[in-house]
Amino acid sequence: MKIKFRVWDKRNNRMIMPRKFATIIPVLDFNGNLGVMDTYKNWHWHGIVPEDEYELMLFTGLKDKNGREIYEGDIYSETEYRHGKRTATYWKVVRNKLEYGFNLVANIEKQYRGEKYREDVYLPLRAINGRKMEYAGNIYENPELLD
Repeated sequence: MKIKFRVWDKRNNRMIMPRKFATIIPVLDFNGNLGVMDTYKNWHWHGIVPEDEYELMLFTGLKDKNGREIYEGDIYSETEYRHGKRTATYWKVVRNKLEYGFNLVANIEKQYRGEKYREDVYLPLRAINGRKMEYAGNIYENPELLD
């Protein structure tokens, strides 16, 4: 698997995808710090970007059923019909730091003895292609989906 990532630019509120790195090459040092090299200006080094100005999202190594690369922080929707009502569940792709893999997590409403409560439910990421899930956005551009 290739190690790839995308970058959320907090200063400009935009996603920088790997294919957009045409003249700007992100460089990671051994401590995980992001640096920027500009190939358009004769390989000019812009230096290390302050840590509070970006978020790195790692490529999971998987693609969804439509061929879209799945990154940490992506949101997928799953539509179900229950009792004649259409409900959408939104699943977020998260890194499982204990197992060095990725999971899907959704905060789902449940009921126990008449009391309603919400609980995080986890699925392995590979379940994304076995279920009817569609890409809905990501946690930075579409945070309202997770409310």
